[in-house]
Amino acid sequence: MEEIDRISTLPDSVLRNILSFLPTKTCVNTMSLVSRRWRYLWEHLQVFDFHLKYNQRTIDKGNEFHKFAFFVNSVLSIRRSPDIRKMSLSCGQRQLDDFFSNCLDSWIRTAAGPHLQELHLALFCMDKYYDSVLLSCLFSCPNLSSLSLCGDIELLSPTSGICLPSLKKLQLDIRNVKVNLLDVLLSGCPNLEMLELSIAPMYLADLHVPSSLKRLIFTVEGDAGVCLEIDTPRLRYLSLTRVKLGEGIGNLGKVDEAFLDVFSNPKNNSIDPLLNLLRELSGIKQLVLCLSTTKWLFSVPPKILPEFHYLLRLELILPSFSFGFLMNLLQSCSILQALIVQKDKRMLFPHLYGFEEDPESVPNCLVSHLIFIHLKGYSSEMRFASYALRNGLVLKTMLISDLLLNQKDKWEKYLILKEFSDIPKGSANCQLKFD
Repeated sequence: MEEIDRISTLPDSVLRNILSFLPTKTCVNTMSLVSRRWRYLWEHLQVFDFHLKYNQRTIDKGNEFHKFAFFVNSVLSIRRSPDIRKMSLSCGQRQLDDFFSNCLDSWIRTAAGPHLQELHLALFCMDKYYDSVLLSCLFSCPNLSSLSLCGDIELLSPTSGICLPSLKKLQLDIRNVKVNLLDVLLSGCPNLEMLELSIAPMYLADLHVPSSLKRLIFTVEGDAGVCLEIDTPRLRYLSLTRVKLGEGIGNLGKVDEAFLDVFSNPKNNSIDPLLNLLRELSGIKQLVLCLSTTKWLFSVPPKILPEFHYLLRLELILPSFSFGFLMNLLQSCSILQALIVQKDKRMLFPHLYGFEEDPESVPNCLVSHLIFIHLKGYSSEMRFASYALRNGLVLKTMLISDLLLNQKDKWEKYLILKEFSDIPKGSANCQLKFD
């Protein structure tokens, strides 16, 4: 029975859509082998994906970029569709020479326009940053909905106003950046919903993010830092790494999940911005507090932590183990279901927190909601584990990691395991595990 080629019977518009998901080089070089009818379909594409693998081999062989540039120029000159909807361009070279810069300028100029919807640029160079003013032409594309700039790119002051009314997603992973220029860029994105920033600021400055955001991931590299101002009533996910908090923090009641690695504002070194941030996260369900944040919280007097009425999962990285700090925190998390406590191996702080006596009442979450506890990296602090096992009436699993790594003697390991196994458990279904 003769096989029927059903794919080739599809309309050209459907076939072009299929090709748009493939790397452009694959479309150009191999489609003629698949079907004679497919040979020239790529010429009508409006979606292009150009990628030069950037590694030690391509760095040392400068002609690799020349071959790549010849291919890109050929495709863009032969194409029959005048408009580009999506373009992904990834390439690099050891030195930022005129040929490299001119090629990039030409490709960006070709892509920019009223029909451009998505653009991803990943440019790498060992000696300089690509800082062409032509990048400014991207900041006035009316239908651009997704923009990603990665690598050795430097933003220059725009030659005209920034207006990106359709931009929903912005990703910037660039090093040398002036925060005031970034602030201007964000002010021209009134409908931005997803913002991912990984930057190394040149100096400390304030940054305001659009109020339309639903997702914010912000990582700061280097020592200069950024003071972040947030007023985002629609935000659902928040991740801050090495970020300094400013004074203007509000409207975070809809955030479900947060990762906080934040520092105090060097202008006043006050704990208030962090407490304000935690109070604003009133609807949080999953929360990770990193070392810089918990170390900051250790200076807070007991019983002034905000209440987390909806928090289900809490992960902590502590500068030192403190029974009192954990009890105070659990009192604020009435329906917590999962608790992960991790020791930062680099820190050797003494106990810095306040009271260490047993609390007057058992935290409500231990009695009725907490089903999973994971303690990572603690070799001697058994008090919290013992308290949780005795009072965790619905606890199903307590997992203790790295407890036995430093115990080479089998007898010592046996004694530790026996001590834990002899602790009475408040829950008949609780399993004590070690790894």
